[in-house]
Amino acid sequence: MKNFIESLGSYVVGFFLFLQNYIIFSLQILKSLFKFNLFNKAIFSVYLRQVYFTGVQILPIYIFISLIFGIALVGILSKLLIDLGIYNELGKLLVLLIVRELGPLVTVILLSLRSSTAVGAEISVMKLSGEIETLTFFEIDPLIYLFLPRVLAGLTCMVSLSIFFSFVSITGGYLLISFKLGITFDYLMKLIFDYISISDIAAFFYKTIMFGFFLMSIPIFSALSVKKANTEIPISLLKGMMRLFFAIVFVELTGAII
Repeated sequence: MKNFIESLGSYVVGFFLFLQNYIIFSLQILKSLFKFNLFNKAIFSVYLRQVYFTGVQILPIYIFISLIFGIALVGILSKLLIDLGIYNELGKLLVLLIVRELGPLVTVILLSLRSSTAVGAEISVMKLSGEIETLTFFEIDPLIYLFLPRVLAGLTCMVSLSIFFSFVSITGGYLLISFKLGITFDYLMKLIFDYISISDIAAFFYKTIMFGFFLMSIPIFSALSVKKANTEIPISLLKGMMRLFFAIVFVELTGAII
């Protein structure tokens, strides 16, 4: 019992220390953002490269997954609603499932598996090899040159790909139900826009912006804990992904309130 209480206490203290340091780290990134450091040519170049690696290279598989989700989801929903005689509710369900829930969630899962791990490993190796210290020695702030463009790239890709997911999924679903119901794309859009509300739009952007910020900032922050040994890299990656997972759950729960 004593060991359990000690372990629990150690975990709680560690969590609050992480939370405190992570909030400070996040505020530093936001502060550098409002100084418009992104418009520096070198920093903007890093930002564009990260957008390419994070958002552009994933597009083929992302389009495929979006179409599969759209066709499967709309196909099942349309059949169910036709059987119940309430297919006019299709727009409401598409807004709830694709725009509000699946768009942000599927996007953050795919990007975290592909890009968060890569960025975490990259920063860990740079920390271990002394590259970050070298930048500091030459009076180049790693927060501005390394971390800020990656976090902003995560935000950009998260928001834009979530919008893209919603559009492709709905378009793919339309190609299916147009044969079943004989409805036009304009009518489907009318069904969706009749039910979409300010709350749905607010929830969508809340989730995508929060996911986008956590997507890169948590793995980067966790990677900075690496000190001297190569064996610390997988540990920092694991910690980063676990923390990111809990952040995703937190955003999903708080987003449901909106």
